[in-house]
Amino acid sequence: MTVAPLALAAALGLSPVASKAPPPHRDVPMSAEEKAFCADELGVVERRARLFQAQGLSAAEIDRRNEGVQQNVAECRQRFGAEQRRAAEKQADLAELERRVGPDATELERQRAWRQLRRERLAVKPASALTADERAELQAGTQEELAATHRTLDTTHARDPRFMRQVHSALACYHGERRAALELEIAHEESLAKVGGGDRTRLYVLRSDLRQSDEVLARSREAARELPDGLARCSEPQTAVLAHCLGIRAEGKKAEPACESEELQQYLRFVR
Repeated sequence: MTVAPLALAAALGLSPVASKAPPPHRDVPMSAEEKAFCADELGVVERRARLFQAQGLSAAEIDRRNEGVQQNVAECRQRFGAEQRRAAEKQADLAELERRVGPDATELERQRAWRQLRRERLAVKPASALTADERAELQAGTQEELAATHRTLDTTHARDPRFMRQVHSALACYHGERRAALELEIAHEESLAKVGGGDRTRLYVLRSDLRQSDEVLARSREAARELPDGLARCSEPQTAVLAHCLGIRAEGKKAEPACESEELQQYLRFVR
């Protein structure tokens, strides 16, 4: 008489047969919920076992042939366990949210507290244990925290005359050079226009850019009246580097690593 293979025995609650290396969960009875969750995988095991038994194969041979589908069942049980844990964690998180915000919190306060709570929960998990949705949630939370940090820094820097001196100095240096270059290009296009050539559309764009630079320079000169020591010289190292990075970004050029440092980004956020 043929004996049912171990996987089928464990899955269907039959008498287990010894095996040298059972996959996870195979020796633990399945709950009704787990059987329903893994119904497709269990159905494959059952159909294959019955087919092989009808062919008169031994239990060991059936078990060998079913190794792949047996592993599928084990992996399904692991997924079921993970989903159960996530559901329990969510319930615990909701309870913790109520404890933190209280019954009178506004919807905005609840949303902020929820995002903070989720960041705390996900940050302590190994990266390998996070689902794709959880990784995206954690990344969004990190970006939100970073944006909040930037807003705090920007508010502080806006009240710092020496910090703003560097901002206005870099703007003045970049737009001073830009203005000189634009004037040359405009003069060239105007000379071409006099002889029936040139590009009227480009000339219009150049003049618009020149007005923009004039406006920035006027604001920098106005701000310089309230700044300690006025504007910095363009030859000063920090001012030169910042003006250079500002030009790269304004002209859509490929970013340079030196311009991506947080120190410089603090200034560049003021000159978007």
